Amino acid sequence: MNIQIKEEIAAELRKIRAGLNLSLEDVSSKSGVNKDTICRYENNQVNMNIDILFKILCSYGIDFYIFFKSINANKQNAAPTEISNTN
Repeated sequence: MNIQIKEEIAAELRKIRAGLNLSLEDVSSKSGVNKDTICRYENNQVNMNIDILFKILCSYGIDFYIFFKSINANKQNAAPTEISNTN
């Protein structure tokens, strides 16, 4: 998986959890995923397993497709703009 995409996924997971005001323990309890694994995903320290990511997103009540659509939209918005040379 592309390193930049993994970093964007990790950042989005942190943002969502913070926005929902959930602790790692809360997410672990709701998803059945170990809190250390969730922390490693949020900090991009391990390769992500699609099944575990799905469980985490389900615990947030977020559709898998919508999550990646948001990641893609963020990527599109962050794309550098062309600089025109007026010489």
